[in-house]
Amino acid sequence: MTESNTTIRADFKYSGILVEIPLAQLAGAAVEFLTVYGNAQFCGRAFTDVLGGSSESGNKKFAALLSAAGFDNDPAGFFRAVLNAIGEDRGENLVLNGVRLPSRFLVALLEEVLPGHGYVSIKDTKQLVQATNLNIPDGQQNDLQAVIERYPVRLSRHTIRQMMVSRDVAYQYLPFVEELGSIGHTNTWIGQFHDGLLEQMYQNRVIFLLNMSCPVYCRFCFRKHKDARNEPNPTPEDVARAVLHVKNSPRVKEVVITGGDPFMNRKNMAATIDGLMTVDHVRTLRLATRSVAYYPDLFLEKEGAYLNYLKQKSFELQQHGKRMELATHFIHPDEVSPESLEIISDLVKSGIAVYIQTPFLADCNDTGPELARLFSLLRGAGAELHYIYIPCSPIHGNSVYWKPLSDGIDTANHLRAHLSDRVIPRICTATPIGKMDWFTSGWAVERVAENENFIWIRTPYTPDYF
Repeated sequence: MTESNTTIRADFKYSGILVEIPLAQLAGAAVEFLTVYGNAQFCGRAFTDVLGGSSESGNKKFAALLSAAGFDNDPAGFFRAVLNAIGEDRGENLVLNGVRLPSRFLVALLEEVLPGHGYVSIKDTKQLVQATNLNIPDGQQNDLQAVIERYPVRLSRHTIRQMMVSRDVAYQYLPFVEELGSIGHTNTWIGQFHDGLLEQMYQNRVIFLLNMSCPVYCRFCFRKHKDARNEPNPTPEDVARAVLHVKNSPRVKEVVITGGDPFMNRKNMAATIDGLMTVDHVRTLRLATRSVAYYPDLFLEKEGAYLNYLKQKSFELQQHGKRMELATHFIHPDEVSPESLEIISDLVKSGIAVYIQTPFLADCNDTGPELARLFSLLRGAGAELHYIYIPCSPIHGNSVYWKPLSDGIDTANHLRAHLSDRVIPRICTATPIGKMDWFTSGWAVERVAENENFIWIRTPYTPDYF
């Protein structure tokens, strides 16, 4: 089916990148993907039916795909059509002869065409186009440059490949001119108590901010301002002072370790885990990262060194009567990669609970079917579904992501009708005094008289609590 000396040309129109790749290499990647992941759970029922069912061999699935896509016994023609579409920035919802190709399958091909790990900090629009093959509309260059200068842009090679074939992934990470809007706040929350790297809003838990940067920057993040990204990182000595505060605060039972991404600062991570290990009243360490979704290399590189470190520290914590949990964000099913599922499964099998929090974003994951697919995939790997945050943070430059609370409640009702109770996260709204769970710890009361776009809500908090 493939000729050993045949190469396929991939020409990325806007970045100017030109790649020649052996046909046999692409075919091998396609067969390998279809062998392992060519099933309804991962690729959808319609695509699996095209393959002839999930029980067929990878070679038979690939042959069936070629035939259905109009390239019977012509893998070279198939790959040329696929790569031409992606190179012209038409990889989203790619359909050949009525067959829609799943984004995960296309990413598997791009891993051969544009291999590489790590991340890149974007300084200007020229670099953005070179890295992503983005087609910037006429007249937006200057505004987009202003956005990059105001809100830093950083992308991983992993997410760049995903963005080329999924608008819903690109929507989370690529800068956009609407970010220049002034609606919203500079900061939505700094906690009731703030001292160095330590923040506290709730009586029984505190936050440690171990690192101020991330390998990828989400455009909807409430810490998106450059001032937050460029703050100096804490030191192990700062960690020691925060640990002492916790040691002298017997009400604190949990510590949420976050940032930025705390996993980018190994020294602070080690100082935190080792320091809290002997604090008797602390029961749980919750490690927060989004790298499981957008930078899985962090965990998988060097033969999984970071995963092995976490498993060892989890074992040591258990000897002291404590548990380790990992919190991560997934927004859309197109983000769920084989690598992310591997990380989740490995941690869960080792006794480290992984739980998912999902911001509710307009025009991305704001309908029930998208979230139902997302949660089913993650639950299958052993993850727990924790919260859907409705709406996302009302920060400057985020207004395109905002949705009414009522839309979130409607989506929650869809999930209730289509998923098991074990797969449905709680519906939550973050307020300046703490989060509230809809219909369990908080309710809508009435519209604000002066502005019908806002409502009063009842929270579980009282003056005595604070």
